Amino acid sequence: MRRNVMFSDNTNPTSHCEVNMSNQHNVTFREKRFDIRTLPEDMQRVYQRLESEFGEHYALTFVFMARTAQELHRAWHMTLLTSEILQQIKDKFKIRATWDLGVIKLKFRVEDGGYQLHRKVPYDYDSEFQDLYTKIAVAYVEGRIDIHQALNFQSDAQRGKHTAASGLFLRDFPGRLLLYPLQAATCAVIFFSGDWFDAGVAAVCGVAAGIIEYALVSLGNNFKLLIDVTVGLSTGAIAGLFYSYAGQKTCMPAIFLGVLYWFFYGTAFVIGILEIIAGELETGVVRFMAVSVKTFVLTLGTTFGMQLTLENSIDAYRDQNGNCGNIDLDTVWWRIPLYLLCSASALGQYRFPIVHYWRGLAVQLVGYEVQYQLFKYYDKKDRND
Repeated sequence: MRRNVMFSDNTNPTSHCEVNMSNQHNVTFREKRFDIRTLPEDMQRVYQRLESEFGEHYALTFVFMARTAQELHRAWHMTLLTSEILQQIKDKFKIRATWDLGVIKLKFRVEDGGYQLHRKVPYDYDSEFQDLYTKIAVAYVEGRIDIHQALNFQSDAQRGKHTAASGLFLRDFPGRLLLYPLQAATCAVIFFSGDWFDAGVAAVCGVAAGIIEYALVSLGNNFKLLIDVTVGLSTGAIAGLFYSYAGQKTCMPAIFLGVLYWFFYGTAFVIGILEIIAGELETGVVRFMAVSVKTFVLTLGTTFGMQLTLENSIDAYRDQNGNCGNIDLDTVWWRIPLYLLCSASALGQYRFPIVHYWRGLAVQLVGYEVQYQLFKYYDKKDRND
């Protein structure tokens, strides 16, 4: 991994500067001072107080710490790793600050709590920003870029100046809508015992789920609260309609799990357990419980949707068991290609840079194949016993 900075000898204040912090990002920009006016008003006030008492560099470094923590936290970076990065910045530049990184709420204190910043940061998968913001922080700590360059680099990243056009298309709506049906259909078959008919139904439900989330996100924060229950409701209702009017041949668990796979935050379960093990009990338990409630709401919405379109949802759910597991994945040639397609949709959900998909797919394929062969081995062993 290479991290280097090359400055020209030109003394012009807008002289050319090239920063190469990794094999993933090669960024060229011009040296300029960071514009404080782009910051939120409360952060501007804290900056002005700190700047008057301790100087510009101290104040800007505190701003940099808060922005780094916010974006890493939003992008699903592990809390323990984010704290480690902040600690490195604090130790390097002697910043007298503390922080509390909760599940959603972040608190920053500087100068013994004399100044504080509070942020509410809803999380969202963003592996590209995890990579970018970590490398910006590392470059700043190592002295390869100055504070103005670091802050400007962050601002440029937020505006998408360092993201490829393909990444920008999948980063947000409406381009992101392509991923919902793709993930739902492939997951239904490769993971949850569905067949191609179930894949088609899951794709329809996935389109509906994506449109619902797009609409509610566009309406504002108050409507985001309705995403989980509405997505669950639509998924249960559509699957019920297909079961009732398409020959009762749907495998409903495959459809439900394939569609809701996008909304089940499995990452949060893992991070919550790791935080509990590491002694971060408050954050770990709260995170674990929050995702458990989210899962419950999605499931509850799905059951309501089934009741809307099925005369007897309980009997229908029992009767459809024979519709599942009709494809023997051991006998088909397309098992691995389908898994890779499903994995590609997951990388898109995580906003993984497309140019590096091959790396992510290679790691995922190895993990999947090892797991698949182990399950086959123990299943065969159990039958023999």
